[in-house]
Amino acid sequence: MTTKTTDSSPGNIDAEESVSEVFKLLSHHRRRVALKYLATQAGATPVSDVADQIALLEGEHTRDRYERICTSLVHAHLPILADAGAIGYDHDREVVELRDQRTDILQYLDH
Repeated sequence: MTTKTTDSSPGNIDAEESVSEVFKLLSHHRRRVALKYLATQAGATPVSDVADQIALLEGEHTRDRYERICTSLVHAHLPILADAGAIGYDHDREVVELRDQRTDILQYLDH
């Protein structure tokens, strides 16, 4: 049986795209951990602190593992979060902070 959607207003399409983008943003566990950790911090936080937290949660806090986590944060995960407006990321100072206007993302982390 085919279900037909009768409400095709642009508002619903935007809402669905927005939710899809949030889920895509949260699809990697390191981005989820980073956001959760940043939600507990006041102001700018060093990237190294975020990497430490991830290494602890992943259960293997060796120097090599820590460096790989830092690399993945700097080259992949933090730019993705920054481009989405979820965090402020200062690459030169190597600090990040949660953006106030994007704290609505945090509600999805609890599910």
